[in-house]
Amino acid sequence: MKKILFLLFILSLSLSYVTAQKLSSKEKKAREMYSQARMMSDEKERLKLLKEAIAIDPQFVEAYWLISSTYKEMGDETSMIVYLDRAAKPKFRLYDKTCYRLGKAYYETGQYEKAKESFNRFTSKNAGWIDKCNIAIDIKKSPIPFKPINLVRVNTDFDDYWPSITADGKQISITVLVGQREGARSLSAQEDIYHSKLMANTEWAKSESLGPPTNTAQNEGAQSFSVDGRYMFFIACDRSTSLGGCDIYYSIRSGNVWSLAINPGRPLNSQFWETNPSFSPAGDELYFSSNRPGGKGNKDIWVSKVTIEENGRLSFSEPRNLGAPVNTDEDEFSPFIHADNKTLYFSSTGHPGLGGYDIFYARKNPDGTFLRPRNIGYPINSHRDEIGFCVNAQGDKAYLSSNGILNNGRGKDIYEISLPEDLRPERMDFFDGKVYDAKSKKAIQAHIEVFKLDDNKSVFQSVSDELTGDFQAFLPVDDKYGYNIHKKGYMFVSGTLEQRDSLRSTPKVVSLNEIAVGEKVTLQNIFFDFDQAGLKKESYGELSRVAKFLKSNPKVNLEMGGHTDIIGSREYNLNLSTHRAKAVYDHMIKIGVPANRLSYKGYGPDRPIADNNTEEGRAKNRRTEVVVTKMK
Repeated sequence: MKKILFLLFILSLSLSYVTAQKLSSKEKKAREMYSQARMMSDEKERLKLLKEAIAIDPQFVEAYWLISSTYKEMGDETSMIVYLDRAAKPKFRLYDKTCYRLGKAYYETGQYEKAKESFNRFTSKNAGWIDKCNIAIDIKKSPIPFKPINLVRVNTDFDDYWPSITADGKQISITVLVGQREGARSLSAQEDIYHSKLMANTEWAKSESLGPPTNTAQNEGAQSFSVDGRYMFFIACDRSTSLGGCDIYYSIRSGNVWSLAINPGRPLNSQFWETNPSFSPAGDELYFSSNRPGGKGNKDIWVSKVTIEENGRLSFSEPRNLGAPVNTDEDEFSPFIHADNKTLYFSSTGHPGLGGYDIFYARKNPDGTFLRPRNIGYPINSHRDEIGFCVNAQGDKAYLSSNGILNNGRGKDIYEISLPEDLRPERMDFFDGKVYDAKSKKAIQAHIEVFKLDDNKSVFQSVSDELTGDFQAFLPVDDKYGYNIHKKGYMFVSGTLEQRDSLRSTPKVVSLNEIAVGEKVTLQNIFFDFDQAGLKKESYGELSRVAKFLKSNPKVNLEMGGHTDIIGSREYNLNLSTHRAKAVYDHMIKIGVPANRLSYKGYGPDRPIADNNTEEGRAKNRRTEVVVTKMK
């Protein structure tokens, strides 16, 4: 053991000698001061020693470097550059390396022309940095309108960041570094989630801590809502249920109360670092950032497929790295997928920008891949770090955190900005509703889905409130959509939504009947050409959901019933309704429903549900119904 310690002692002496030999100064006293300074945690004492060292040897380059990095650590950018500039003399040793450091310092402080000048002083490996400077200069030449509004009542006396807004713009949550004030460091500071609601006078209520059980003595933050505010995802660290240091958790809101935090475990979480979850409006994907293996850089954006279970809980698939062109060899994190499910905002150090973390956005292709990201522009982006960017459903307002927008000495605060037209995502609309049991009149938790009629793609999924039955569904303002509301053991309800509908004026109150023989549902999204029996493709989405209903309720058999108005002869209408009912029956078999669970019949004009003397009534009578004929 003594021999090993002796060898280690000799090795340490050798390393010290090698290090001393590599230093640019030959002055023993200056080198000793430099070595002592490197071991010091007190910044002022460190600077004192280093300045004494360069007083002894004015060409002690490494001492200038350490002085500069110390000032950077202290936030004094001016002094950081001054001391590098003093060392960037051709007669000093390590001239190229000092010019490189000076160029980076100018670049990191937004002085791009001076950075180019420093990089141009030498030729070794500087082309990439000169390109970065040119890009930053070009971005700054075309500033975008930018009038930030400090959300005074939302912000606290501490550092506030990671804003998250519900799609309707009525709820906002933030991460608060409780105990951390501007200009002071606190070792006891820890992160909690705070929440605020928009009041009737369009003012924000004073934000308040969510309290336990969501907030604990450990760190909780980087939270985000589902578009309807039903789910809240967040990061919690060092919990007994965690797989890694920080894991993704989620809670479900019932009334005004959030459920206990749920850690979905693997494969979503891992022993590595996961953060910044963002739930897609379709309820089928969760974007997040992680440093897990298999990525392109240190931090990458990943996506996991999500299934909303019958009880509202979520299950997650093996995450997939989003890959190029979103991810780079450097860092990408803080993803936010907008309510349009087409526009992804995120922060990156790897894409061309202004330095530090810049905010970028990428549009999604129909196949789910993304176009090349674009820098959101100056002065939203600066030479500092911009992270935590989110946008409301209308696409006109964005929220972010900054510690320097207004230079108000408050530390990190949340700001609201208006987005220029060309930076906005697709505008979304929403409608409110309530689901209850038709017999007991009690609220029930049901699955809500909105889908496009032309291609059957889901644009929104969630669940109604377990306590109140309330829900809020979102859809893009253009196109035609269907909706489906269902719960196992109940008949489903379907409907059609169009842009012309006054969606927000009257909440959709939906009663669900328990499944029983004779119970029927009108299929609102079945379409035929005039006087024809061929199904239009816009009907396929509705029928795929009827097939899911049968799969979830394996004891149920259904009859497809065709109905008409009274225009034309009864024989003609009976024939037309029979052919239409059979077209629905045939399509159901084609998509995999066993024929022994289905039947069809045409009723012509014999079973009207509205007045045939009005066009509105006749339109209601022209319908396709499903009726429960048997429960095994």
